[in-house]
Amino acid sequence: MKVLFFYNPNKVSLEHIKEHVIPLFKKYKIEILNIFTAGTEVTEKVALMADYYVVFGGDGTVLRVSELSADYSKPIIGINMGNLGFLTAYSETEIELAAKEISKESITFSERMMLECIIANKKFLALNDIVIQKSQPLRTINLDVLSSNNILYSFKGDGIIVSTPTGSTAYGLSAGGAIIDPNLNAIEIIPLSPHALNIRPFILSPEKKIVIKIKSDEMELAYVTADGDIIHRLELNTSLTITSSKKKVKLAQKLGDNFCNVLNYKLAFGRRFE
Repeated sequence: MKVLFFYNPNKVSLEHIKEHVIPLFKKYKIEILNIFTAGTEVTEKVALMADYYVVFGGDGTVLRVSELSADYSKPIIGINMGNLGFLTAYSETEIELAAKEISKESITFSERMMLECIIANKKFLALNDIVIQKSQPLRTINLDVLSSNNILYSFKGDGIIVSTPTGSTAYGLSAGGAIIDPNLNAIEIIPLSPHALNIRPFILSPEKKIVIKIKSDEMELAYVTADGDIIHRLELNTSLTITSSKKKVKLAQKLGDNFCNVLNYKLAFGRRFE
């Protein structure tokens, strides 16, 4: 079995990985081809050599590796070295368990949909969400949102989130969106602070094409992020198109885990407080 390691240096040091993690993987006869910081460019040859990408960090670290994973159809095995860790299957204390299950090929994977955003003739992918947000803190922006050429929203507000089910427990959750089972294929649209009483989040089928247009008068009103990274700055009368991508990401699931248990454990979802 061959793996590539990706890590977040703000969560775990390279020295720690070399001293404490690599020996555990070698114990189970797993070959570590190379170690990269998350987000590093990896050549096609190296990317294709691995059976799995093992990611050490939090959800943000997994997001930095997700496009590479989708491009080369290599599953991600996340080991949480941070706090919440919705996208990571194993905790820091379960590194040996992860190595053991990799060697036995007993890990199951959840296939997650991605979003594709086209703007200014450039294409971007997102596992969690695409967000359009105002760049000036004391102003709002005017947005038109179309779903397959039909007007869905026309409102003034702080911006809008277009989320996958995976991203429904990220920014979308904080903005009042629905929690969606990540194994579903759907697109959720969540307006940010709309100045209207009749604007609510909306869940669409994955076949829909979403077009978002900026209508306000000021220049450089908003910016677009894909999984938290700024990818473009929007000006008057510019638009972008968002669809579900043909590419998927496979994320490891620990044996016995299910989405309800994860929500209950990570967010205390559905618990009675006494």
